[in-house]
Amino acid sequence: MNNNCKILILYENKKFEGAIKYTFDLVMNILGLEYEIASFDKYDSSNLSEKLIISYGRKNPQINSAYQIHICESELFWDNYLAPLSLPVTPLNKYLDLPIIYQGTQKIESHIKNLNNSIGTDIDIVASSFFMITRYEEIILKDRDKYDRFPATASLAYKEKFLDRPIVNEYIELLWKWIDSFNLGFKRKKIWNDKNFAVCLTHDIDEIFKHKRLPLFSVARSIKEKNIKKAATIFFDYLKTKLRLKEDPYYNAFDYITNLEKNYGFRSSFYFMTDGEQYSLKNKKVKNLIAKFKKEEFEIGIHPGFNEFNNIKILKSRKNELEEILGEKIIGGRQHYLKWKISESWKIWEEAELEYDATLGFAEYEGFKCGICHPFKPFDIQNNKVINIFEIPLIAMEGTLTTYRKLSPQSSLEILSKLLSTVEKYSGVFVFLWHNSFMTDLFTPEWKKCFENFYKIISQKNCSVTSVKKMLNLWKK
Repeated sequence: MNNNCKILILYENKKFEGAIKYTFDLVMNILGLEYEIASFDKYDSSNLSEKLIISYGRKNPQINSAYQIHICESELFWDNYLAPLSLPVTPLNKYLDLPIIYQGTQKIESHIKNLNNSIGTDIDIVASSFFMITRYEEIILKDRDKYDRFPATASLAYKEKFLDRPIVNEYIELLWKWIDSFNLGFKRKKIWNDKNFAVCLTHDIDEIFKHKRLPLFSVARSIKEKNIKKAATIFFDYLKTKLRLKEDPYYNAFDYITNLEKNYGFRSSFYFMTDGEQYSLKNKKVKNLIAKFKKEEFEIGIHPGFNEFNNIKILKSRKNELEEILGEKIIGGRQHYLKWKISESWKIWEEAELEYDATLGFAEYEGFKCGICHPFKPFDIQNNKVINIFEIPLIAMEGTLTTYRKLSPQSSLEILSKLLSTVEKYSGVFVFLWHNSFMTDLFTPEWKKCFENFYKIISQKNCSVTSVKKMLNLWKK
């Protein structure tokens, strides 16, 4: 081992070494530092010559090393694992402003103790990070909304008011602060070459045509509301589209989106549904749209239907159908309605040979559902192993701001800008979702200005704005 560039990480709890090693791997890879990891008993403590040891356990091992950080282990990885008693005790304690999800069994006054070249802490950043990234609470808690999704309001992050913070990244930065305090010359690697962070603009294509059939319900509702002008507008809008006197607004939205993005040199990801309920991939206009996106270097991904989040047979069939029309392999996408079952859906996507998913965000609130703004490989907490697929956490969706939260365009722009700056701070990936079908009645001049101003703000940042596929290639390198 080269003492000048590597850190040795030692852990006590061998029963849960899979989960512990997984979490340290994720943390150290984001920091970009070289390291080795092993259990306490693997090394002769009298012969350890590493410059820096990070130890993790209930007890602090007696280590003959010049520098040490000891993280006192909490009770997550012990007898009550996956039982309700293993959930964090609330209200959470805090270190300064940082919520401590899991606190070590050996409490330390003020949570951090510095002694010569040794740091001890009862802030269990390992268990706390693991809890967020794996969506641990979703396995235990039975709360579900009418769409069978785990609601934001049931989450610890919402209840403890840190949903707008990538708390795992904050834990990682705290560990880096401790490492860097020893002045041993460790240097973090840049993730995005000459850019500070990445932005992925994504579009779920739930519908391609607004006017598939006569909108009798909308016309009748407008008449009932005594809004004859609106009823006439809806009817004649449908009629003009069918007579090809004007383009369908959902379809026409694609030119607006791609032209806006191309003007800034951006490229985004479009996720197509393949269940045939709203549109058919065999439709000539749909085929032309896919060919156009491919030619202009936009990514094509998959958007499985409402009830297809846990069916491997259907997912494989839909994927094959889309690949046949596209003429090349697709590597990822997002589930319709953000429906996802931990850890089952990840394993299904892995089996379908997809490389990434971009589903994990809350529908009703923007923010950091997984507590992190970087891609990561999920962990199957029931079978104790890493799942070979990347999760790209969703940060914000236009429907969250407009439909669920009912915010104004100005308030939405302020929130999006703040989240963007937060991701920039941690050199992460800002993933934004908006639908082509949003660009009709809801897409008022005020909302149009909001979106265009947000794109302008993005363009003024030193960031890579590209498809999820290209971003992931950068990340893996």
